[in-house]
Amino acid sequence: MAPDSLWHFEISASGTHKGFRLDGFSLFWKILEGEWIFGIHRSGDSVHELESPDLEWLDSDPPDDTTWRRVASVEDVPVLKILPVMPDRPVVVRPEFTYSLLPGEKVNIIVGVPLSVSIQTPTELTLIEEPVHPLSNTWFGLPTDGELCYAMRTLARREGENLDFGPARVICPVRIRNQSKEILSFERLCLRVHYLSIYENDHQKLWANESSVVIREKGSWSRVAFAKKAPANLTNPKLLSPGKAMADGTFLLRALNEGKGLFQ
Repeated sequence: MAPDSLWHFEISASGTHKGFRLDGFSLFWKILEGEWIFGIHRSGDSVHELESPDLEWLDSDPPDDTTWRRVASVEDVPVLKILPVMPDRPVVVRPEFTYSLLPGEKVNIIVGVPLSVSIQTPTELTLIEEPVHPLSNTWFGLPTDGELCYAMRTLARREGENLDFGPARVICPVRIRNQSKEILSFERLCLRVHYLSIYENDHQKLWANESSVVIREKGSWSRVAFAKKAPANLTNPKLLSPGKAMADGTFLLRALNEGKGLFQ
């Protein structure tokens, strides 16, 4: 019987499944001459708004154009685990429309960040890390003072709206507060996903800890903080993947911007 959650499944030599499909991303595994061999196949990288396909376990042979790689010997690593992880760069997302916040006003938005699939040993050594939906590049910040990020196609949404982003995305809550004396307008939000952990709720949806952005002076860098726990609205959250970096205290970061990136 196929497990309901991909993230509580162990790959073993005695297993019956040959792989899984998540959106257009398929991952296959097999044993060849005592070695773990993993194959990656993509049937299309486009993702539609509010697309909610189910996880599909694969028991048939992979397509001929599957790309294979050797990762470890079965004798050394008889069991492997599958975990969701965040992209390896900050992610830039656009709200549904340009936001303008009055002095003292705050807004809570939700971002559905496409996850990467990580194959790890029981000792948490990463053997494979592949994005389900490869993201395009964008530049965030000034031409001479910025950073290379990923650009997301899916728009950020107001909290309380339809949150069915599908199993290939992590729901990331963001709270933005304008503490300046001027109206704050922004078209792009840069989310530092390496400070975010991934939790699973009772309904097997993936959530991240909240990001908080405070603007105290228009045009300046933002004060950004990250909650150390799962969102309070989750019941019995299970930590699947800790953040790739520690987030102690408050950071001065560029978080909001007007206009498009250099590569968009």
